[in-house]
Amino acid sequence: MIARSTTGAAELLDVSQPAVSRLIVQLEASLELTLFDRSSGRLAPTPEALLLHEEVERTFVSVDKIRELAREIKSAEAGSLNLASFPLMALGFLPKAIRAFNESHPRTRISLNVQMSPKVEEWAAAQQIDLGFAEYPIEPGKFERTGIEVEEFARFSYLLAVPFGHRLAGRAVVGPRDLEGERFISQTRNTVGRILMDRLFDKEGVQRELVLDTQVVAGVATFVSYGLGVGFIDPFTALDFADGRIAPVRFEPSVEMRIGMLHPTHRPMSRIARDFAGLLRQRRRETLAEVELMLDGGAV
Repeated sequence: MIARSTTGAAELLDVSQPAVSRLIVQLEASLELTLFDRSSGRLAPTPEALLLHEEVERTFVSVDKIRELAREIKSAEAGSLNLASFPLMALGFLPKAIRAFNESHPRTRISLNVQMSPKVEEWAAAQQIDLGFAEYPIEPGKFERTGIEVEEFARFSYLLAVPFGHRLAGRAVVGPRDLEGERFISQTRNTVGRILMDRLFDKEGVQRELVLDTQVVAGVATFVSYGLGVGFIDPFTALDFADGRIAPVRFEPSVEMRIGMLHPTHRPMSRIARDFAGLLRQRRRETLAEVELMLDGGAV
């Protein structure tokens, strides 16, 4: 069809002209169609041949696309990545990591769903995501649930966030007694952090003035930046607000946050997911190092 003759087709295919003629005869016999009119001594394609050629062309294009996609997937340059995370990671840390990942994997389609930790676990157990992030009151590695594996992604101490210029802003360390009567912004009662903090202050016998609560730590930092009170935040959020709007301070006794990275046990981790997890671990190390520098008074 391209060469318009068996001789030309033989040259393109690097076979003999009789071989091309034989292949045409065999194809017509197997399809029970007359593909070429030979009455003029030359091969003239019939309408059936023209229709068949169009379909064959589309098929070859599709096959080429499949091969191209397979090469991209093999080199981890294309595909999809389904993520789910509790709000703390989903509102700052993960978007920055996704932006960096997109630079080297521009054809990877990424879906990020924001859910509370129990829902993230449900999605992972149901094999609906590639990676998930959830908060745990115990070591994530000791958490057992059918269908998911949990890797401890990060463990760190909560920081106290105070407004810029607050009386505690210049302190190296703050304790519960320093917050007696302080206007306080908390996470909502259904969060691990809120439960741990309330238990600590009850044990110390310290009364705070609870003026606001919000489900996400970024909300705590935002209200603190407005001067509405003080509250506890994580290092990732502290770095997101490292523009002078708030002052993060170390708090003792330490109250730890544990974050687990989840993936389904019955769904092998794709090459793209492994690459993304590696990038996340690297950015976690860099982020926590930057926060330590900031707390020590260095430039971020």
